[in-house]
Amino acid sequence: MSSDFPTTKQEIIERIKSMVFLCMYCNSPNPIALSVVDFDNEPSGPSGTAFFICPECQNKFMVKIQDIGRVRR
Repeated sequence: MSSDFPTTKQEIIERIKSMVFLCMYCNSPNPIALSVVDFDNEPSGPSGTAFFICPECQNKFMVKIQDIGRVRR
């Protein structure tokens, strides 16, 4: 794993928990609730898969976020 990547599973999970997601179906101004976070360490970098449920319309979402390191300029 490169030094650009976070070193722990917990760090990835905390980053996902700190993000705010809104429902794209009902346009509720309230953030949708995080229900499950799964962690995977892929060769291209660590990733997290989060499952959300909108409290207003009950739609379910899955978001996969992969840390591919810092942007180099």
